[in-house]
Amino acid sequence: MPRLLVVEAGAQPPISNDPVEDWVRPPVSRDDLQARVRALQNRFDSCRVPTIDSTGTLSYGPNSITISTTQTELMRLLIDRFREVVYRTEFAQCLAMRSPTLNRNSLDLHIMRLRRRLLPIDLSIRTVWGRGYMLENVSAAEAVPVTNAGGA
Repeated sequence: MPRLLVVEAGAQPPISNDPVEDWVRPPVSRDDLQARVRALQNRFDSCRVPTIDSTGTLSYGPNSITISTTQTELMRLLIDRFREVVYRTEFAQCLAMRSPTLNRNSLDLHIMRLRRRLLPIDLSIRTVWGRGYMLENVSAAEAVPVTNAGGA
């Protein structure tokens, strides 16, 4: 979990190699605090990658859903290249093994259904026009808890 430590005046600043931990000293302006929180959240989100198990349970952060066998195969492609484009031809090859009569509308229908299923777990499939699709996280700016650390 990302952490923003508030270090009191005169206290030693914390030394941490954790990419999702930062610190500030009061007084800190609201703009500076929000910028630190956004930076922490972005670093935290960049470390998280969705996972899918053999039963079709898709997990991202603390959330999980169960998806169909076909959706699992499509999600494996998207997870393997999380935040990168997966080309339509790759999806078509994946689906062709299951259904030899695959057409463009079949893929679009599968992606539409997957998008709906992903809503509760903070993931989104973005269309990259003329190329394919990209799996990414929905919210990169959730609140980061602020804790008090340091001297006194």
